[in-house]
Amino acid sequence: MKNRLMRVVLVVAWLLGIAMAAQAQSGAQWEALDSYIQTAMRDAKLPGLAVGIVQNGNPVYVKGFGVRDITTGQPVTADTLFDIGSCTKAFTAGAVGILVDEGKMHWDDRVDEYIPFFHLYDPLADENVTMRDLLTHRTGMGGTDLLWYGGSFSLPEIIRRVRYIKPEFGFRARFEYQNVMYATAGYAVGQASGGTWEDFVREHVFTPLGMSGADFSATDAQNAADHATPHDLKNGKVVTIPWRNIDDVAPAGSINAGVADMTKWIAMQLNDGMADGTQIISAKSLREMHTAQIVVPQGGEFDLFFPRLLSLSYGMGWFIEDYQGHLIWMHPGDIDGFASLVVLLPEVKTGFVILTNLDHTALRAGLGWHLIDQFLHLPQQDWTAHFVKVAEQFTAMEQKQEEQGKNPKYPNTHPSRELAAYAGTYTNKAYGDVAVSLEGDHLQMKFNSFAGRLSHFQYDTFDANLGGFGTARVLFSLDEDGDVSKATIDGIEFERTNGAAQ
Repeated sequence: MKNRLMRVVLVVAWLLGIAMAAQAQSGAQWEALDSYIQTAMRDAKLPGLAVGIVQNGNPVYVKGFGVRDITTGQPVTADTLFDIGSCTKAFTAGAVGILVDEGKMHWDDRVDEYIPFFHLYDPLADENVTMRDLLTHRTGMGGTDLLWYGGSFSLPEIIRRVRYIKPEFGFRARFEYQNVMYATAGYAVGQASGGTWEDFVREHVFTPLGMSGADFSATDAQNAADHATPHDLKNGKVVTIPWRNIDDVAPAGSINAGVADMTKWIAMQLNDGMADGTQIISAKSLREMHTAQIVVPQGGEFDLFFPRLLSLSYGMGWFIEDYQGHLIWMHPGDIDGFASLVVLLPEVKTGFVILTNLDHTALRAGLGWHLIDQFLHLPQQDWTAHFVKVAEQFTAMEQKQEEQGKNPKYPNTHPSRELAAYAGTYTNKAYGDVAVSLEGDHLQMKFNSFAGRLSHFQYDTFDANLGGFGTARVLFSLDEDGDVSKATIDGIEFERTNGAAQ
């Protein structure tokens, strides 16, 4: 009996020793991560950053670095609110999944079962488009962000206007990232649940998970005591910028949260939809969301997030990757002055979130892939340097195209009419009105919240500055009488409705 007791004591002591050694090793690991983040932030001129890491269902690292606002110097905490941008999309897909669990929706239900006024330009797509199509970016619609970015249309009005936009690709033929379609899916959640998307996500996700600090609007976030301020790099200097209110397409990217709350969302995703004994989303619905639905073409802007992948697909609210034989579920998020990343590594039951308050910072992806390699026990490499280089190449390519576009094919030309002849209102059924006015010796254009001077390019073509959307080329067309009848802005046609030339 005495020997048996001694053996038990030795085994317990041995197990405690292993636990203490693992804890010490884990502490050293987190200290190294602290140092890595602090150095990387300094090099990237990043004001603030927060990281939350979950392993085996528990948060193991939840920490803020830097400042919320360079003008106040207040520190980032685990509860500091950041706009998580398109990481919101997984919440919208999850909301649909919960309604599927309740029998109030089906993934392959037609969208017009929930939104009767929803239509697409392509008859084939209009007849067959489903909730799954909206959630997988495969409707054939190209980017339509000018419907909401800087605009004043409500979400129902945006949805009504989609019918007038020609698709860029065939229905279900190609992945094309689409914010408006995700916002439409969120609106359908409200319709199916008898409320709003915000109400549904709050009641069925935030509340049961205990995400008490999270909200849905830039207005609410700015009223919170602990919130980050968006920043950008202007000529190498970090400056604060205004919040971008995107309430009009909220289900595509409006959630604000701190990393402490986000770790609860991550833990639930890695635990088959279960949290504290409550089934938030069924394991079946989560599997559907985490299953590849359409291939994502490699190259272009996706190189800013996804390096050297064997394959890249999209599920519903998640990019799905095969990285050196390891499965990764991931989604980045960007909105003016914020860059975020959520990563799930199901193989090792680990997930993490990175939230930053600097526009499109390369450190977001660099730190993300650093952690991926660390948790998958792969060789470490300087991912931040890699993504800085990719971003520089991407910017250089854009600048080269812009420079090439600055040189007119026919220099030293002049407009075919007096400038006053171009003044008037031009309308597109989807995008609304563009107002062109004569201000002294030049033309001025106003579209939504964008206003800028029109600079002559060649003949009846001018350039307009659209702020965050860059420079837009504006081509005025004449009718058979020689009157200005149309303005085409970056391929979008606006018909003249008043202010006819005299």
